[in-house]
Amino acid sequence: MKSSGKILLLLLLAGTGGLPAAAEARPVPAGEVSPVRIHVTYQHTDYVSPWNRKREESRSGYGCPVAPGKILTAADIVKDATTIRLEKSGESRYFPGRIALVDYDVNLALLAVDDDSFFEGLVPVELADLVKPDQPVQFLVFEEPDRIRAIPGSIVRISVERYFLGLNRFLALGAAVNFEDRGGGWSEPVVSGGELVGLTMSYNGSRHYAVVIPAAIIRGFLEAAGEESYSGFAHEGFAGSPTRCPALRSFLRLPEDSGGVYVTSVYPRGSAAGVLERGDVVLAVDGRPLDAEGYYEDPGRGRLEYRDLFSRHYSPGARVELEVVREGEVSRVGMELRRWLLSDYLVPPYGTGEDAEYLITGGAVFQELTLDYLKEWGANWPLVTNRKFHYHYHYNARQSLPGRERIVILNRVLPDEINLGYQGLEDLVLAGVNGRPISRIADLAEALEHPVRGFHRFTFEEHDREIVFRAGDLAAADARISRQYGIPRLRLLR
Repeated sequence: MKSSGKILLLLLLAGTGGLPAAAEARPVPAGEVSPVRIHVTYQHTDYVSPWNRKREESRSGYGCPVAPGKILTAADIVKDATTIRLEKSGESRYFPGRIALVDYDVNLALLAVDDDSFFEGLVPVELADLVKPDQPVQFLVFEEPDRIRAIPGSIVRISVERYFLGLNRFLALGAAVNFEDRGGGWSEPVVSGGELVGLTMSYNGSRHYAVVIPAAIIRGFLEAAGEESYSGFAHEGFAGSPTRCPALRSFLRLPEDSGGVYVTSVYPRGSAAGVLERGDVVLAVDGRPLDAEGYYEDPGRGRLEYRDLFSRHYSPGARVELEVVREGEVSRVGMELRRWLLSDYLVPPYGTGEDAEYLITGGAVFQELTLDYLKEWGANWPLVTNRKFHYHYHYNARQSLPGRERIVILNRVLPDEINLGYQGLEDLVLAGVNGRPISRIADLAEALEHPVRGFHRFTFEEHDREIVFRAGDLAAADARISRQYGIPRLRLLR
């Protein structure tokens, strides 16, 4: 079980008293509180043309110095970063930084600053142990040129939410705050009583509502970061739904005085694989009962969703005992928890800043389906994107399909004389090449080493579509296409 001991953060904080009761921001004297400002330039991959990167853009956010010589911030602040500069209040100098560790699932990152002078004068502050609803807090922001402003707010919600980048759900805080004209949601430190409550993850200006990554999750991240290799957070490995419906409870033959969460999916690569089955009902986790909504009672935070039990109370590798109802019989089973990795997804929900893998042959552009590719359809992508792709992401992102680790797709065909007749093909799921099944993009490269009777034949899940190239024509065509479209590399595989 993860330690509940306090972890020290190096945040320049020397006795911040409570804010005035009036809902007005007040300046904080220089030297009393000093969050770190982070300036990032970044480039996203162009998933429509994966050999390219989009134009360089910039963003700014905040962070907290932590020992030894690291800066804690939100992962989305530094995602796809090309340069990172850090700024201290009252100084005109920028310090270069680099990513030392990142966990996109909990949206947290550690930055390294090689210049030790950056940390001079910083005073340790502790992570808050427990935050309660209606607790007043302060959001720390820079005010030019050399002042820090503490914007008052209050915690209004404690829940288990999906985080900004991934699909997993973790403990989160909701706070009422008005950032005025400063934006907000850019990893601003949230403090109370001289302790760090959390970092902001998002902000809704019309509702004056911020979602905060709480100190409890930050603590787990820092503890895992201090291990020989980063272990991350445990994942339950199944999806569940409530058991409040009387007919469902009767059908499942549940004890009258029990709650429980109904197991709707068991993820093949997750903790529950081989332990739970679809249709099971989990009544309790290590003696902590679940109610009919799938919630348990946390002593300090109230009712929280069952997923919090696994992610916050245990580390990967820990064993838990589940009380389970299967076909009307109550039993106890042991389950070893593991971290859900990006490689476990059939359709990854985020990229890690690396260039996308792709392979172009005969002008046909192949790559693996990702959420980043779907987002190229724009803000309304769920409504306008390819329906099959949307289905795979929405329903199968954590599932494994027979013979597939990822879904390889034909993005489009770059027009050339070799692909006449195929130039309108796009957004198809590649099933096989030369009679070989395709599980991931590397399989395509392997299949191209084995033409059949001098030809390459590409088949797709859409049964009325296929492509055939003469193998001996591809070398010249690929060289021509590379020149014509300015593509320096026709394949990028890892």
